[in-house]
Amino acid sequence: MDGEVKKDRYVVLDATPLIVSPSVPTGEAVAVTTPSVVYELLRTTSEVQEARITALLEAGHLNVMTPSKSYLERVWRSMNKREKSGASEADVEVIAIALQLADAGNDVVLLSDDSVVQKVAAKLGIRCRGVKYPKREGA
Repeated sequence: MDGEVKKDRYVVLDATPLIVSPSVPTGEAVAVTTPSVVYELLRTTSEVQEARITALLEAGHLNVMTPSKSYLERVWRSMNKREKSGASEADVEVIAIALQLADAGNDVVLLSDDSVVQKVAAKLGIRCRGVKYPKREGA
């Protein structure tokens, strides 16, 4: 055990886990999402969901991180034409922040039910798990 570097644990959350779960599903990991996911949730969900997301943010149970431009570009470069046409800004951001955290030596899992997110994450070596659909065909 001596000399072993302790990795920080992160769970990067796409919109789905924040919509379907009554709490942030992280265990002992730090819960992270991106500005685009928060914006998407606050403009498209019910008032009850908006209040819950706001409370999670204000209590510090959900952290918002912005990926660097180089990681956003790296994700876009890794995508094929079909994936690019099916990806939202929020999709690219969550993949990019997961990749950025993983490259920094952290233990990272990305939670998303979006098949494009899952496929691109797998291509980039990011562990990804679904919430409503734990394992999608072809992801």
